[in-house]
Amino acid sequence: MGFAKIAAAGLAAASPLHADPDVPTHAENVLLHVIAHEIGHALIREFDLPILGPEEALADDFATVLINTMLPDRAEVIITDYATFLAADQTEASLFSEYNDDVKRGARAVCMTYGYAPDRHAALAAQFGLDGDLATACADSAPEVFRSWRRTLAPLMMPSTAPVTEVGLDFDDSDIAVFLADSEVMAIAEGLLQQFDWHSRITLSIRACDGSAGWSRNGRTITVCDSYIQRFAAAQ
Repeated sequence: MGFAKIAAAGLAAASPLHADPDVPTHAENVLLHVIAHEIGHALIREFDLPILGPEEALADDFATVLINTMLPDRAEVIITDYATFLAADQTEASLFSEYNDDVKRGARAVCMTYGYAPDRHAALAAQFGLDGDLATACADSAPEVFRSWRRTLAPLMMPSTAPVTEVGLDFDDSDIAVFLADSEVMAIAEGLLQQFDWHSRITLSIRACDGSAGWSRNGRTITVCDSYIQRFAAAQ
């Protein structure tokens, strides 16, 4: 389809937040990348990892690395839905923002995923119009980013024989939170958190709030607002 056509389509009109608590699969996929992004912030802050560039860009790359390495069978569809959402949402970053524009963030995730395994993800590249010298550049650079994250994270990984006691989930009584409480997607998100040997308890919380997602170091909590999940669901 390409980014231009996706961006032109825009977001479908959102229904009232509590009219239908169902969270479609494409919204779950975007949610997984967003949660992975916030896990990146948590790791950077909890373990004082070097911030050698804009932290938001580092967290974006971390999320794409985590999704591809921990969820390889689902990675392509997650990245497709994430990039499609960003191209449709089209939030533009201010001049001095740590964020890149949404379209570029989505393109970066596509580039990284394709470059990590070009043979496996050729269809992804074709879908978003990644070809020629740009595809070659992605194949050259992505493995270096994956390797750097792998070496950085190696000391922080939870031993396979250790019981996981420092990860928790929290849901309020909003319709979307209740719907997600026993869902497979939240079990997957919990599994991503459990990959790391945290200093102390980390909580993933789905709340009724207007906003997006964020990491609070004081509360050691990743919070995702249900209004943000609704935006994922509205992207077609």
